Amino acid sequence: MFEYWAIEIQSNADGTGGSFAFGFANKGDAEGKYLALRESARQSNVAVHTVLFIDSRGNRVERPAVYTHPQETPEE
Repeated sequence: MFEYWAIEIQSNADGTGGSFAFGFANKGDAEGKYLALRESARQSNVAVHTVLFIDSRGNRVERPAVYTHPQETPEE
């Protein structure tokens, strides 16, 4: 049974997006994934990249990490 979740949410400038959820029985393993996802999100070019670390009841284990990346607009 998964007791902890690391969740990644991507919101793209074009209005599309997606999410990925990774479940873990062990809190340490979940924290490791959360930190790896944060590092990836920090360096990404996704417009808004959010990472969550929660328990199986939806309680926050760590504060959500939200990275907003500037988007280039095409010149006319």
